[in-house]
Amino acid sequence: MVDYARVGLHPSYYTMKDLALLKKEKERLESITNLPIKRSRQHYLRFSLPDTYQKLIDLEIEEDYSMGYASQAGFRASTCTPFYFYDLDFEIQTPLKIFPFAVMDTTLNDYMKLTPKQSLGKIRDLKNEVKKVNGTFITLFHNESLSAYQRWRGWSRLYGSMLKISKSS
Repeated sequence: MVDYARVGLHPSYYTMKDLALLKKEKERLESITNLPIKRSRQHYLRFSLPDTYQKLIDLEIEEDYSMGYASQAGFRASTCTPFYFYDLDFEIQTPLKIFPFAVMDTTLNDYMKLTPKQSLGKIRDLKNEVKKVNGTFITLFHNESLSAYQRWRGWSRLYGSMLKISKSS
């Protein structure tokens, strides 16, 4: 996989507060990929500020993709532009770059109860808003949503349409 794509860590549920477990999971992935792991997204978007980010920094994670809402579309950090985490405790800009995402597949399907067609409209609207400010449009899709299995019927097609929208500027 590392020959074809950028790979990052998807830490398990309890790593939010457990540095030893987070470190163990990172080292395991590094031993599998034979590469240093520099990217992360917390499981279920679970993180505690500033603790989780400080743990990621301690483990030399450079990019985090957890900054987003589970239950609604929009930007949890009020920006669509990646930024470096500023640690208020130490009053320093850290080397950890935060990449906010606009929307997640489960948000559209499970929380907002939108159809794939309605979701595409929402995605298009978000993309257009991000474009107005020259921001970075990031979405979060799980491999399950591309399966066409049960609640994900029609979402694989939505994903393809979303990619076309994303590429057109």
